[in-house]
Amino acid sequence: MYVMAFHSISDPLAFWGGKLDLPKGTELPIVVPGADGTRGVCIFKSDSVDTVRQLVDGATAAISTNEFFAMNEKNA
Repeated sequence: MYVMAFHSISDPLAFWGGKLDLPKGTELPIVVPGADGTRGVCIFKSDSVDTVRQLVDGATAAISTNEFFAMNEKNA
């Protein structure tokens, strides 16, 4: 499944300069930072929204507020 992640970022340098250690079976094919880096969208391919939520919130909770949802692939 594809999982959308929307980010509101308080420290763009730390957020975009950080590295996520993706677990086996999770990919990050699309990363779209806003022009000033304070907002962004990432599209993950993973087994669940919860997997992505735990991964991203675990790495960015101090510098980003994140929202997650599964993509409706039939209408994408």
